[in-house]
Amino acid sequence: MEGGRVVFLDAPAVSRDPLALARALASSPVWAKFARAALVVRGGATPRLAIAGVFDAADAARLRNLHKRLQHDLPRLRHVSYEQAQADCLTLARALQDRFDAAARDRFHYMAIPRGGHIVLGMLAYALDLRAAQLAPPPSPDTPLVVVDDCALSGARLKGLLPGLAGEALVFAPLYSPAGLRRAIIAQEPRVIDCLSAQDLEDDAPAQLGEKHAAWQAFERKIRGDIGYWYGRCAPLGFAWNEPDSGFWNPAVEAREKEWNLLPPEACLKTQIGWDAGAGARIQVNADGPGPIQAAEGVVYAEIDGTLLIGDAATGQTHALDGVGADIWRALLATGTTEAARARLGADYDVDEATLTREVAAFTETLVTAGLLMQGRARGTPPSGAGTSRGSGSPRPSGQRS
Repeated sequence: MEGGRVVFLDAPAVSRDPLALARALASSPVWAKFARAALVVRGGATPRLAIAGVFDAADAARLRNLHKRLQHDLPRLRHVSYEQAQADCLTLARALQDRFDAAARDRFHYMAIPRGGHIVLGMLAYALDLRAAQLAPPPSPDTPLVVVDDCALSGARLKGLLPGLAGEALVFAPLYSPAGLRRAIIAQEPRVIDCLSAQDLEDDAPAQLGEKHAAWQAFERKIRGDIGYWYGRCAPLGFAWNEPDSGFWNPAVEAREKEWNLLPPEACLKTQIGWDAGAGARIQVNADGPGPIQAAEGVVYAEIDGTLLIGDAATGQTHALDGVGADIWRALLATGTTEAARARLGADYDVDEATLTREVAAFTETLVTAGLLMQGRARGTPPSGAGTSRGSGSPRPSGQRS
C-alpha cells in the first residue's frame, strides 16, 4: 500500500484502557475525516494504541493535535460525574447565597444556556428551592436574570445570547470557568453585575507559551472572529453528559476543527446516544493467538483496503504485506506454529506440501529476524533505520490460490 503507515499513540495515560480510549477517539467528529484508516488496539503487558492507514496533510495535522491531546490533555482530564455535578451545584448555590441577600434572590429569574446548562439549572433549582415562576422568562426588563451553564471557556455562548436578552441586570453562573474569563466578562459587559462559578479552571497558557502568549491570543481572536471575551488553555473537562467544544487550527484545510474526544461513549451521554456502530467497526483489536508464534511485543497490525500494515514501535517502521505474505502472517498468528499454518494454507493454495513448508518456514524466520514475530522467546534483533517496506521479500508459492 503506497504511503501506508502505522502511527503509534504513545502516552503514559494510553495504557490505562486503550480500548476505551480507542472508542473515545472513534466517537470524535474528526475521526470521520480519515478516509482510509483504522484504530488498532493491542493489550497485554505493554498495551498499545495506534492508527494505521494512509494519511494526507490534513490528517497529519489532526494526528499532531491528537498527540498533544494524549500527552498533555488526557492525563489532566477532569471527568465530572452526575454526583460531582450535584456537589458543585450546592457550592454554586452557596456562592449565590453569599453574594446576594434573600430579598435580592427572591426577585431573580433563571435561564439555562442549552444544553448542558439545563442539567445544571435543574440541580440548582432544587439546591436553591426555586419557585416554578423563577424558571419562567422574566416578566419585565428590570427583573434580574441569572444565566446558568455547565462551563464557560471563552464566553462565546454567553456573548451570542446577550443581544437577545432584554434584562438590565444579569448574573452569569457557569458551574466551571476560569477567573480571568469572569473578570473579562464583567469588564466588557456593563449589564453583567457579577460572574460566579463553583469551581475555577486554571489557565495554563501563560506558563506553556511564555513570551509567545500574547501572539497566540491574537491568533485565536483572529481565527475565531473574536467571538469570546477571553482565550486561555485550561485542563480539559468531560461531563457525564457532554465534552465541551474545543478546537484546533488545521493549516492544511485552513479551518478550525473540533478536537478529539477523550471520553468513551459509555462515559458520556451525548456520545453514547450518537455512537455510530460504523465508527466502532473501524477499531481493530490485535488478540494474542495460541502461540508459541505470536506478534512480537510492540508490534501491531491492521487490515486497510486489503493490505496488511504491520507497525513496529521499536524501530518506527511500517511493513506492508498483501497476497501470500499477508496470508502467511494471518495463518501463523491464528495457529501459532509453522506446521499448523502450512496445513491451513494448504487448503487455499495449489502448491506441493514440501514447497509450502519451506516457504512458510523461511518467511517465518524472516519475520522473527525482523523482530515482527517471536517464537516464545525474546524478539530478534530489529533492522536498523526506519521507513516503510512493501514486504517484497515475501515468499510467493509457485502454485495459485485455489
